[in-house]
This record gives sequence, structure tokens and C-alpha cells, in this order.
Amino acid sequence: MKFNLPRRQRKSFESITKKMISDNFNKTESTELFNNIKKQYTDAPRTFGANAGKKESTLELLIIIGNQIAEEYKDLEVEMVLGVPALKKSKS
Repeated sequence: MKFNLPRRQRKSFESITKKMISDNFNKTESTELFNNIKKQYTDAPRTFGANAGKKESTLELLIIIGNQIAEEYKDLEVEMVLGVPALKKSKS
């Protein structure tokens, strides 16, 4: 699968994951990338009142990637846990 990201998120994706946006990823690589971005989000410092904080942009990237993974692989779905997306196996 290839991720389709907005222009403002492409550089962040490549710097966090150390992978090119143009690469093809399989299911395990995609979930590993999701978990790496989620770890980066939890480790990012809080940005109080900033217009464009690192934590908020990482959360936006995490939501976009999670939705694309869930759309591509039907056995996974995105669940919001305290406002942070998490991948889980679908029951169907």
C-alpha cells in the first residue's frame, strides 16, 4: 500500500519513519509505521496554545495514516482511545 498524505504531512512522515512516502508497504510494515508515529506522538512535548505544534501535527498524521490502513486492510479498524487512534482487529 502507498500512503496518500497532504503536502504538509509528507516531510513529517519521512522524518519520523525514516522511509520514503513513495515506497510500497505491506500490512506489517504499515502497522509498524503506525506504531512508530504513535510513539512519536506520545513522546512529543505538549504545545500549549501554539498555532502549529508538533504534537498536534503528529496526531493529525496518525489519524490520516490510521484511516488509510483501516480502509486498505478490512480486518483492521481504527478505534479512538482518549482522542488517540489505535488499530485493532475487526470482529467480522
